[in-house]
Amino acid sequence: MRTRTFVGLLLCIALLLCLYVTPSANAATAEEEVFQVVTNWTKAMNTSDFELWSSLWWKSPKTTSFGPPKSMAFLIQGNDSIVNNLKELLGYPQGTVSCSHNNPQVTMLSDNIAIITLYRIFTLNPPAVKEQSTEQQRQTLIVQKIDGKWLIVHGHGSVFPTE
Repeated sequence: MRTRTFVGLLLCIALLLCLYVTPSANAATAEEEVFQVVTNWTKAMNTSDFELWSSLWWKSPKTTSFGPPKSMAFLIQGNDSIVNNLKELLGYPQGTVSCSHNNPQVTMLSDNIAIITLYRIFTLNPPAVKEQSTEQQRQTLIVQKIDGKWLIVHGHGSVFPTE
C-alpha cells in the first residue's frame, strides 16, 4: 500500500513537472510580442499616456531616432532626448492626438532583434489651433529583447509623399 502511494505521488510530481516545463499553448510568439510594441505605441499616443510611450524605449544613451515631427528631422541620440522631444505632444489633453497604424510587418532578424515597418496616420487637433492637421507617415522601428522585454532601440519615421 505504501509503495502504491509512493509511486502515485511520484507520478503526480512527474506530471506536474511536465506541465510546468511544457510551453503553454497560449504563450505569445516572438512576432506577437514584437507586434505588441506597435499596439502599445498607438495606444499611448491615443490616450496621451506618456509613461506607456516612454516605457517602450530602451533607456540608453545609445537609443536613436529620426523623423517627424520636424524637431526630429535630424538624428536624436539618447533616450532622454527622444522622450523629451515628444513630451509636448503627449502632454496635450486626451483626444488631441489620434493615431492609427496600418499594414504592420514584423521581420525577425534573430531571437532577440526585429524590424517593424508600418504606416501611421496622425491627426493633431491641439486646443490652441482651430484646424486639425493630418499626416501620413512611414515608420521603421528596430526593437530588441532586453532583460526579457521588447524595447525600441531605433525609430525612423518620414512623412508619406503627397505626390
